[in-house]
Amino acid sequence: MNCCVECFSDTQIKDMIRAKNVKGNCDFCHQGNTFVYSVDEQSDLSDLIGAVLSVYEEADNGEPLFSLVLNDWAIFNKDAESSQDLITAFCKIIYGAEGIPYNRKVCIPQESIEKNGIFAGHSWSDFSNAIKAENRFHNGYFKPNLFAPFLEYPILNYKKGKEFYRARVCNNRRGYAKENMGEPPFEKRKPGRVNSDGIGVLYLTSDEQTALNEVRANMFDFVTVGTFQLLRDIQVVNISDLNKISPVLYSGAMESLAANTKMFTDIAKAIAKPMRRSDSVLEYLPTQYIADFIKSKGYDGVVYASTMGTGGYNIAAFDDTLFGCIAVKNMEITKVEYAYDRIE
Repeated sequence: MNCCVECFSDTQIKDMIRAKNVKGNCDFCHQGNTFVYSVDEQSDLSDLIGAVLSVYEEADNGEPLFSLVLNDWAIFNKDAESSQDLITAFCKIIYGAEGIPYNRKVCIPQESIEKNGIFAGHSWSDFSNAIKAENRFHNGYFKPNLFAPFLEYPILNYKKGKEFYRARVCNNRRGYAKENMGEPPFEKRKPGRVNSDGIGVLYLTSDEQTALNEVRANMFDFVTVGTFQLLRDIQVVNISDLNKISPVLYSGAMESLAANTKMFTDIAKAIAKPMRRSDSVLEYLPTQYIADFIKSKGYDGVVYASTMGTGGYNIAAFDDTLFGCIAVKNMEITKVEYAYDRIE
């Protein structure tokens, strides 16, 4: 039987399959004339999946193996209904003809999380609560020496001249001039997802529509959108991709990666989560802490996904002098559409 590149989300595994240079039909997601990989016998790919599965132990209070492998790791295509069958097929290669039940309840051993976890055995929720309500700076939860090596993987390199966007709601049609589109002066700096009160950060987006959505303008608001150009090459950390670090790249320390995959997912969700107007600024503290650490390691900023429905992303630059506003355009918001979920 063959799986194919479309069965996986992990780009490194996709490359492994393409490197075989074998085309055919997939027996799992049923793609035709695509790069395929046999799952009938032991291989480098089955060894890799076996290394991932080996980090779990059986636990009565655990979760089904299939759910954890699918949700905690960015390995398999989560949208493919055949993923369960593919994981079962790998289990048969790894554990023998009978394989193991995909719904067997398992967990990451607590001792591994305590040893390798960036929050010393605690969850993101534990860390967040501690930093907001117990000890803001010296609670002992965060392990910088364990976190720092992971930052080397979700790196994005942006070249001089690349353009980004920023929107500001204004009081009239005249809008803002280019020189007023940068980060606020010290006395007007409010805390945000990435910056603490008083700390300057320039929040930009990948495109105009994301900039407009992120500023959350109302009907008939006037908005100025500035185009910013990068003045030199920079290196930023894509926080949204922390949970997508491939086991191919981290195969020598699989336990360390496994102990943190859920934490990385939680961090990515927290930094992208839109704040309600009624939320306390204390909700920003955990992501501010993470961003401050990334800044301390010499990176130029952080990138995170926008949740505003545009498919774009946000970049928070630690130094606004890295960018120059080269153009502005003024707009009036003429239509706002609302989508909603009913609360039971």
